[in-house]
Amino acid sequence: MSNNMTEVCEVLKRTLRVDRIPEMDKYYKRIEETEDQFADMARCVGKYATITEKLAHRGEKLASAIGICSSDQESKNAFKSNLANYTRHLSTIQTQRSVLKDILNGKISSDLTAYEGKCLQMKKSVKACENAVRKKNHRFLLLQKAKNKTPVDPRNINDANIKFEKARCEAERSCEDVKMAMKHFEEQKRKDLHHILGDFLLAEMRFHAQALQGYTAAFRCLPLLSEGDDVDRPRGNPRGNSRESSRDKRERRVAFSGSDDDTRLPVSQIDLRRRSDSSDSKLSIRDLD
Repeated sequence: MSNNMTEVCEVLKRTLRVDRIPEMDKYYKRIEETEDQFADMARCVGKYATITEKLAHRGEKLASAIGICSSDQESKNAFKSNLANYTRHLSTIQTQRSVLKDILNGKISSDLTAYEGKCLQMKKSVKACENAVRKKNHRFLLLQKAKNKTPVDPRNINDANIKFEKARCEAERSCEDVKMAMKHFEEQKRKDLHHILGDFLLAEMRFHAQALQGYTAAFRCLPLLSEGDDVDRPRGNPRGNSRESSRDKRERRVAFSGSDDDTRLPVSQIDLRRRSDSSDSKLSIRDLD
């Protein structure tokens, strides 16, 4: 009867987690934190992908609504073609946004949700180690009972001691394996997180780079929309240009009229004028006084 009560107490303790091993509790806590963190990231990525998909649909509707303007019969052909190019660039951006949504729902989400299975497998390893430690403790209690039992039974004590040593070796080996597994689990978690975040950033940068190219191409279509009606209209006034050229010629003629007057004089008078100019420019001794 007492043995049955002892077993019932052990089962209750195990169920209520009263006899949890502190080191195993630490492992459980780290695994559960990792599982919760990756699950939260997976949910956020899923919501982000859903919002991205909605934006792609609404952007496609906007491009279609703008494209209806190009079907106007009264619009010029140049205006229609430029507006069609504008809507085509916008539609291409929405297609790229849908590709980003597929990457988020595919590779990124699958890598994040894969940690649920990894954490479950790690919990099983910790649970097996915990059971091995409990078994060792149970064998130790049986050994103590065999030693305290009267009359003393050496054979029973020897059997209990052998079972205890076997359970102790298994528990130590299991604890060492779990310790190494947890170390590898933490290292792999950091590597996987680095890989997942890198893939996310690459997908985002690729989308935004392609979207920027599309927006730039669409922006270049805007001036063409306003100039579409004036393509065939000649620019500038040829008569005005001829007037400006004749005015420039007249100004040049006036500017060089002084030099023409000098060329009309005789050579002797030109020399006298140059000498008088040079003599006037020289300083005398009286000026220094």
